[in-house]
Amino acid sequence: MDGHYCCKPHYLDASALVKLVADDIDERPGRDLLRKYYWSHTSSVYATSYCVGETLSVFKTKLGRGRINQVQYLKYLQDFRVKILGCNLREDEVPILSPIVSTETDRLIRMYNLDFVDCFQIVTMRHGKYRVLGPNSQSILITADRDLAKAARAEGAKVWECTSEPPPD
Repeated sequence: MDGHYCCKPHYLDASALVKLVADDIDERPGRDLLRKYYWSHTSSVYATSYCVGETLSVFKTKLGRGRINQVQYLKYLQDFRVKILGCNLREDEVPILSPIVSTETDRLIRMYNLDFVDCFQIVTMRHGKYRVLGPNSQSILITADRDLAKAARAEGAKVWECTSEPPPD
């Protein structure tokens, strides 16, 4: 890259965050590749607080639906808190009460039929502190949610849908 260093912020949504610690069969598609990629990019990984909360909710749902047992649930919680939250994942988001969040999430919800948390992720990437980075350093959304990936791409974001695509360079 012509001797220039570029740092690409990597934003993970809940579907990707879950794969970082969950070992159940539901998370198998893309899990190993995502983990390898994540641990080689630990200086630039971000999530919104809502994605963190949604991740914890996914673990609870897996337990409630009998997809995992209590031992697995406790392990996922411990690993997520210690290996991800307590290690290198940083929180970044646009202030939720800002007018841009209201107008843009409403627009995205209507346009793509996504939930608020997914739309908030796109808004954060498009209007957050890293929006000013050049093309070689543009933020990358990492997700296992194909609908979110499609919408984010339509909005101009770089995306890695980790269950069916190769990792970004």
